[in-house]
Amino acid sequence: MGVIRGGGKVLIADGEERLCRFCRKDKSETSFSNESHAIPECLGNHQLILLDECDSCNKFFSEKLEDHLDKFTKPFRVAGQISGKKGIPNYRTNNKKNRIEFNDFPTIKSQIDEEFFVVDHERKEITVKLHQEPHIPLAVYKATLKIALSIIKERTEIDAFRHTIDWLLSPDLTLSVIKPAILMHAFVPGPRPTNGVAVSLFRRKADVSDVPYSIFVIAFGNAVFQLIVPSHIDDGRTISCKIPFFPSPFEFIGWSYGDLKFSSSDLSGTQKVSKEFPIVYSFDKIVEADPQTGEPC
Repeated sequence: MGVIRGGGKVLIADGEERLCRFCRKDKSETSFSNESHAIPECLGNHQLILLDECDSCNKFFSEKLEDHLDKFTKPFRVAGQISGKKGIPNYRTNNKKNRIEFNDFPTIKSQIDEEFFVVDHERKEITVKLHQEPHIPLAVYKATLKIALSIIKERTEIDAFRHTIDWLLSPDLTLSVIKPAILMHAFVPGPRPTNGVAVSLFRRKADVSDVPYSIFVIAFGNAVFQLIVPSHIDDGRTISCKIPFFPSPFEFIGWSYGDLKFSSSDLSGTQKVSKEFPIVYSFDKIVEADPQTGEPC
């Protein structure tokens, strides 16, 4: 699919045959009034629009799945200064004593005794102690899968994921088509390496059978996510095999801001969780500034 950034709207599906790719209802059974984003706006997509998603499915995905993805990715979006539906998200801690605001310039405000951020003068690093808002891990996984299935242009390709789509539409989180539900992620240091949202959906070659049928990669800001897109074509062996992270351009161009940091999360859980999420910033020097204007004193 490539990188989505700026410009006019890009439409998926022709819009003539109003048949929802998820619930398979047509315009005689449901409505198609709302504008459905193939990638949630919170991740920075304002252009890619999915025409064959009905209003009912759009409402279900937004309320039951994408809300959890929003909360899971908020620290990533704060770090990468990703502009969503309402601009770059501000951040504040649960006790409301610390916050990050984005106006003309990013500002971190904290009470002295809170230690919301820690300055290491020797290493020239500032660690900001963010946290993920309470979210259901499996809903995050399902929301990311929904993005993968939304960017498919050829309707015949969707048939390979029909069982997965039925699972996405089920509100029963005790059911799963993949265990464990592993989300691999990489953090690319430096000033917003991905300008926009980059997405790729890979399908294995016809003569290959020992790897998952499909793998999805999405990058926004400093984050890169990768996961398996389950299909009925997979078997128990391929759906649970360990796969490497797809190489990114930053690993080949001699990225001057440091090496990528790789990790993974098991998103199989069905209960709400909230985790600490420290972000480390490097600096050249610290100068005293006017708290109102940001100008050096």
